[in-house]
Amino acid sequence: MKYTRQFSLITIVNKEPVYQAFKKNLDTQENVDYELIKIDNSANQFDSARTAYNDAAQKAKGEYLAFLHPDIRFLDKNALADILNEIKKLPNLGVAGIAGSPQQLVNNDRQILTTIVQGADKEAVGTLINKSEKVQTLDECFFVVKHEWFNKHPFTECKGWHFYAVEQSLIALLDHKDNYVVPARVWHTSAGASEDYHYVLIGRQMVKKYGQYFPSINTTVRKWDTKGLKANINSLIYLVKRIITTYLRN
Repeated sequence: MKYTRQFSLITIVNKEPVYQAFKKNLDTQENVDYELIKIDNSANQFDSARTAYNDAAQKAKGEYLAFLHPDIRFLDKNALADILNEIKKLPNLGVAGIAGSPQQLVNNDRQILTTIVQGADKEAVGTLINKSEKVQTLDECFFVVKHEWFNKHPFTECKGWHFYAVEQSLIALLDHKDNYVVPARVWHTSAGASEDYHYVLIGRQMVKKYGQYFPSINTTVRKWDTKGLKANINSLIYLVKRIITTYLRN
């Protein structure tokens, strides 16, 4: 396939005003050769992020595919260019993004490595980095893969709207690639809390599918232990809590 652009920016749109604000901010970015692919999901045309992104990737003309949420805002005119130029330099690239979690634990818990701010108050959300760092998994808000690699490893058929960047990160590691988080001057305008019971159900699927290869699956939301009865019981308890919370909200 001949790539005619350096980057394809792909985003799923559920609310048009959010997308228009995203696009207005994106239009301020300089020194980036990209195409923007909007996936309209305003009428729930897709039943999973993976299906939607796979469909868009088939149309993409970029050498790199960047999947990002429309609630991302770049904090200065060179923010996007600096992110993407840093990613282009990374060796043995699997998945790269702006927030991630390494395999190494701190006090038996996962770490979040990022420089982004989040939510209405622009709060810091993790351990700051000043250079690219290797991680186990990347957050879904913004992540990048090479188009050539993605053609060999598209998103799986797992349904739903969670863990797609995490799963892609695990697939990359199993393919002997390296995953990275890079410094980014980015504001993720949402609070990032989306772990309803569907999130837990898919998390349990990920543990079942990939747990034999990793002692834990570390995400920016939580650490998922993969071994033993205790890990299974803990995730079941988490599932019940999420179901109760969802029920009370409704």
